[in-house]
Amino acid sequence: MGRGPMRTVRRTLAGIALLLAHGGWAVEPPAAVVASHLAGQSIYRDGLLLSGEPVRAVVQKGVVLSGAAAACVNCHRRSGLGGSEGQIPVRPIAGRLLFTSSQTGRARRWKGTTGAAARPAYTRADLARALRDGIDPNGRVLDPLMPRYALSDAEVDQIHAYLAGLSSAAAPGVDDREIHFATIIAPGVDTGRRRAMLDVLQAFFRDKNGGTRKETRRREAGSEQMYLAYRTWVLHAWELRGAPETWRAQIDAHYRRQPVFAVIGGLGDAGWQPVHAFCESTGVPCVFPDVDYPVVDGAGYYSLYFSRGIALEADVLARRLAENRSGLGRIVQVFRDDETGRLTAQALRAVLQRRGIEDIVDYPVAADGRVAAEIWSVLLHDERPSTLVAWLHPKDVQALGEAGDIPAGLTHIYVSASLSAMRPPDLPEPWLNKLRMVYPFVLPGDRERRLARVNAWLRARNMPLADARTQANAFFAATVTGDAMSHLGENFSRDYFIERIEQMAGSSLSSSMYPRLSLGPGQRFASRGGYILGFPQGAAGMPVAVSDWLIP
Repeated sequence: MGRGPMRTVRRTLAGIALLLAHGGWAVEPPAAVVASHLAGQSIYRDGLLLSGEPVRAVVQKGVVLSGAAAACVNCHRRSGLGGSEGQIPVRPIAGRLLFTSSQTGRARRWKGTTGAAARPAYTRADLARALRDGIDPNGRVLDPLMPRYALSDAEVDQIHAYLAGLSSAAAPGVDDREIHFATIIAPGVDTGRRRAMLDVLQAFFRDKNGGTRKETRRREAGSEQMYLAYRTWVLHAWELRGAPETWRAQIDAHYRRQPVFAVIGGLGDAGWQPVHAFCESTGVPCVFPDVDYPVVDGAGYYSLYFSRGIALEADVLARRLAENRSGLGRIVQVFRDDETGRLTAQALRAVLQRRGIEDIVDYPVAADGRVAAEIWSVLLHDERPSTLVAWLHPKDVQALGEAGDIPAGLTHIYVSASLSAMRPPDLPEPWLNKLRMVYPFVLPGDRERRLARVNAWLRARNMPLADARTQANAFFAATVTGDAMSHLGENFSRDYFIERIEQMAGSSLSSSMYPRLSLGPGQRFASRGGYILGFPQGAAGMPVAVSDWLIP
């Protein structure tokens, strides 16, 4: 068996687990049904036949598509509930809409069919003709953007089986009256940040449930689509304990006790991989956790992040150094000798080397304990950096001020805004003049204006403005979730929920601590750049951007 078919088999096995986890069948289906369904999934999502050969199709002007370019998911999206290609609407093809008349009550309420010409329910024969010849059940020619596929009868059967079950059942965590959400808090998170996030989410849930009591009656009437998705929102705080290798078992236990539709927000000061793996393997959306170490390699589908965190800061810094390499001299980066510290140092080194900068020295320090003035003195004397990069917390960096005079040749000291809680370390002014901060957040001078809505919301609820980043990001995650849920109609599809957030994240009226947020299909990091700040007025003054917005 070749590598293509083997990959298809692996996807098929993974798909079985996801399909059962998503509640597509109430009981385990026959093996033949599973095989047909997952062969159709491979065609729909990947443009691959079960043999591993690429699907082939022709679109307008005779353009031939093959493989991933011919996959149905490109236009109809993963949910099968459609969207648009420019100004052209893409009709939903999920089974419960495709295989019923467009004049049923459910179909008429679905926004993707509003204003469309009436058509009868698709049959298997109609589907084959639409796929192969571009003709709908009424005999009308479909838009030329719709590919005409070269599919056998067996392959049409596979697509038919897949579409019949696509987005057909409400995801776990939803019943007739309630919809359950979780937020996840990793060990070691500061108690103030924990309280700030939970206070925002709990207040948001109270507002959602208390201010919309009439939605229950509107939902029962069924006359307004936006109310059909109404359920009472229930928040579960999953607080993890112990070492990261134990987190997954803890999360699985929480989920078994009470499945949730999605995870909103979340906090973690170190790696987030176990949470990420849970969301990807169970198909649970994870909506904008406030973390500095998200999973950045092969990010997946269900995890949406504000940014790449510390990895983004490393890339922004690498671009800054590469653009100012004249007189750059020797770069020394100091970091904790633990997993996250080493990953950050490796990220900066790799990007600098790709840009042709080789004179980089790694200086790991003990994973625990304070970085004292004596360590800085030895480092500065032995390594003689021109550029010093400190991937450390402020209390470690401030010991620099006790290390004696600034050595000749040291031009700049770079620190991380995320690791520094967006505040400069307490340094004497001569050292502070050398300080630069990699800053992927809203500029301090713009913060009050950008966060005016969330601050007004907090004041109206007598909540203190305690932690701007945590509160603003939690409010953004909850608001985007609410906006997306209001568009689901009667279909509680997690895939469609993700698709709505992709479309809406950049236009949300709520602002997070990250500027210039946007997502597109398949994009999982909403903010992609950062500034470099300087401190000309000292620690008490307003820092200023010494660079433009830098996108690596």
